Amino acid sequence: MKRVNTFRVVPRSDADVECLRRVLDASASLWNQLNYERRQNFTDPEIDKSVWETEDYRKQYVGVLGSAMAQQVIRKNDQAWHSFFKRKESGEK
Repeated sequence: MKRVNTFRVVPRSDADVECLRRVLDASASLWNQLNYERRQNFTDPEIDKSVWETEDYRKQYVGVLGSAMAQQVIRKNDQAWHSFFKRKESGEK
């Protein structure tokens, strides 16, 4: 099952296009950094950290995304990892 929200964004000016690109790029970067650290904590036996112990990436992205949007990306990543562990416990591959 895929969870996807689809909507169309139509920027009205070149400045809107640039702003949208910066926001999307920062959102993807935040997701990737957070996900990479959690994956490393999960798979590397030498790292004595929980998957949930991560840096506060929100501070890095507040300038571009704003605090609320950065927090939402982090929450969505949390949900993805909770879903992963739930499926793992139920025996799904």
